[in-house]
Amino acid sequence: MTQARNIFVAFELLRPERGEDRIQEAVESFGCVWARINRNVFYLHGELDAASVGQKVWAAMSMDDKLVVVDASKNDARWYNIKPEVSQFLVNNWHA
Repeated sequence: MTQARNIFVAFELLRPERGEDRIQEAVESFGCVWARINRNVFYLHGELDAASVGQKVWAAMSMDDKLVVVDASKNDARWYNIKPEVSQFLVNNWHA
C-alpha cells in the first residue's frame, strides 16, 4: 500500500459553465478525502500521484482549458495546456 499524499489541482476553464461539474466528478471519483479551496483549486489527500490525477482530470476538461497538478508530498507536478515558455520555466526551475 502506498502512502497518502497531498495533491493540489489548479485549473482554468475557458467556459466554466461547461466544465466545473465534470472536474468535481473526476475529483470525487478518486475516492479520497478532498476539499474545494476556491473555485479553481482542489486539495486531495489519498493514495494518489500527480500523473494519474492529471490524466483523469484532464480527460474531463476541454483542450482549451489549463490544468496544473502538484504532488506536494513528493515534490512532483504535471501541467496541461500552459504556455510553452511557462512550461519550460517550470522544467528549468522545479528541482533547481
